[in-house]
Amino acid sequence: MKPIHKKYLNLFVTAVFSLAPFYQQAHAEDIDYAADGQRRAQSAGEFLVGKPAPDMKITTIDGSTIDLSEMYGKKPVYIKFWATWCIPCREQMPGFEAIYKQYHDQIEVISVNTGINDNLQSVKPFLKKMGLTMPTVIDDGTLARAFQLRVTPQHVLIDRQGRFSYFGHVDDENFHNQLERVIHQSTAHQFTVDKVSIAHSPAPDAHMYQVGDTLKNLAFTTINDNNIELKFGEENSAKVGLVFFGPWCEWYLEETAPESSKACTQVRELLEEKSKSNNMKWVSISTNVWSSVAELHEYKKSYGTSLPIVFDGDGKLFEAFGVNQIPTIILMDKSGRIESKVSVQDSEFENVLTSL
Repeated sequence: MKPIHKKYLNLFVTAVFSLAPFYQQAHAEDIDYAADGQRRAQSAGEFLVGKPAPDMKITTIDGSTIDLSEMYGKKPVYIKFWATWCIPCREQMPGFEAIYKQYHDQIEVISVNTGINDNLQSVKPFLKKMGLTMPTVIDDGTLARAFQLRVTPQHVLIDRQGRFSYFGHVDDENFHNQLERVIHQSTAHQFTVDKVSIAHSPAPDAHMYQVGDTLKNLAFTTINDNNIELKFGEENSAKVGLVFFGPWCEWYLEETAPESSKACTQVRELLEEKSKSNNMKWVSISTNVWSSVAELHEYKKSYGTSLPIVFDGDGKLFEAFGVNQIPTIILMDKSGRIESKVSVQDSEFENVLTSL
């Protein structure tokens, strides 16, 4: 995603969008992306280190099931989050495969594609091209929330006792030291699951909103600390549109996922025009992956967008509406009924944009 090594900086400097040159330039100059990614990953996981990891069942793309609870007490676990369009992810893949080949008998290695602007059709060719042979999962957002995904790539190490041990981003000496540590930790005796307090995954959210559901109201706090309260079913209620996005979508994905980049630009430009009308209220909701309030202020200023922006820092809004693609548009009528939900990966995406 946003983090890139220095040799890629010129790519981003020269690939400046005319619509937002200052935003992209600010992200392409004088930034140590690897260090920034490491900081974000460690910050996201620092309160989890030493605590029990989730007891989850994971289904791989070939239909196999990995039960993490069966690993705890027997083997440590290495989970790596990645995306096909992420430049440092691509760089780390040869080393990732080497780790799997060398250590797969000693540690459970799981490859997790984030599912963000990816699907089976993009993941399978990528795995073949990169020569990856470890078990691979395409996430729907569930694993990202459980393991505090904030960057790509992101390493998560779980020790033999089933406790979080390490969160990171870079493939450096420290990461390999941490990997060796969890592999060789306490091998003198075996732990059993019932000796360790394992955290169980919460039940699926019964309040995840689907098309056809009706909401009574919605309340948000924008990045400017303004409160937005939308009430439905009243005389002065308006139609509502929610746009789920990432501030990096347009400029970062231009080279590695151009269709998604184009879609993000289309949505921003179209809704900026539509927002001038009073018959519908629009709210933009940003992902917490490679995003922050400060970066959203920068995005808002550079792109000149007037739409209110909400930062989904804990991922609860993306979860509540079942969103994992960027951009995704959700439309609600005056009664609060969800009329439609469409993402860049849906075949009807262009038709929905045209009909707005």
